[in-house]
Amino acid sequence: MESASSPQTIDWLQAIATHRNWLRKVLQSRIGDPHSIDDLMQEVALAVVQQSSNGSAAAVPSEPSKVAPFLYGVAVRKAANFHRKANRKSHAKPELNETLQSELTAPEPQPLDWLLKQEQSQSLESAIGSLDEESREILMLKYTENWSYKQLADRLGITEKAVERRLARARNRMRSSLQVLNIDPQDLPNVK
Repeated sequence: MESASSPQTIDWLQAIATHRNWLRKVLQSRIGDPHSIDDLMQEVALAVVQQSSNGSAAAVPSEPSKVAPFLYGVAVRKAANFHRKANRKSHAKPELNETLQSELTAPEPQPLDWLLKQEQSQSLESAIGSLDEESREILMLKYTENWSYKQLADRLGITEKAVERRLARARNRMRSSLQVLNIDPQDLPNVK
């Protein structure tokens, strides 16, 4: 019989699979490079499995309610490492990065409808891109996952009041970004 004070064993691979979708959105909001998300998710999984098997019990939670905040923290650290590596690479060969960037952003001739949708999408991406990481992240999680304040608080390891404040700040910053770009929010597609 297991006592109430003994730690629970957590199936970390199952936990990662359960939280995969929203963790991907956290990474996407922090790095902005959709092509690197799969690699970062693998790094998150590897870090979690290594920490849990190393016996570093102080760092790895044993309570199921602390799994989501723990995974969130690992994902945030991996995103920060990604930025550090990207900065080192960008300083190494700036002319190559400029060439690649110009090739990737060169528009191809397309029908008018496609072009209008692209302009709207770019405007929205620009507005979102101008936000700080915390604002981008909370907006993406709220509006792509349709989570309640409680769900956000549980996963981010903060209080519901902190979620409310972060969302209010993020919405205000988004409105300001749209205003600076002369974008009417009514012209943008609804966030699903």
